[in-house]
Amino acid sequence: MILRHRLRNAFHPCPGAPGRGNGPTARASDIILVIMTGLLVIAAAFKIPQG
Repeated sequence: MILRHRLRNAFHPCPGAPGRGNGPTARASDIILVIMTGLLVIAAAFKIPQG
């Protein structure tokens, strides 16, 4: 349901709304998730050689 709402809003932006129609913008939550994933990968990369 949330995915359907996101897809509908992504492909049919409101005309005249500021900040819309310029492509997807990165949200803070998305940036935080990417940073957390990167830290997890780095931690795993250091942990694997140590055993």
